[in-house]
Amino acid sequence: MSEDVPQYLAAHIHDRLTAEADELGIRVDIRGELIYLRGEVASAEQRRLVEDIAREMATGRRIRNEVHVVAVHEPEGEELLS
Repeated sequence: MSEDVPQYLAAHIHDRLTAEADELGIRVDIRGELIYLRGEVASAEQRRLVEDIAREMATGRRIRNEVHVVAVHEPEGEELLS
């Protein structure tokens, strides 16, 4: 089964993160029985969603969520374009 090959599983997890969480920048690496999630998201809720999706597909592997939440600030004032 293709899920037994780490590269295939990582690609399938990444595809689901893109489709269901709209997260393109999450890196999925598999080392043995451990799945590493790395990247940045805009909220703690989004971080949990990324982990939940990966955990659902983990097929008995452990998850190491190294995704960071970064603050996104509204711009101050108007941006002038010339």
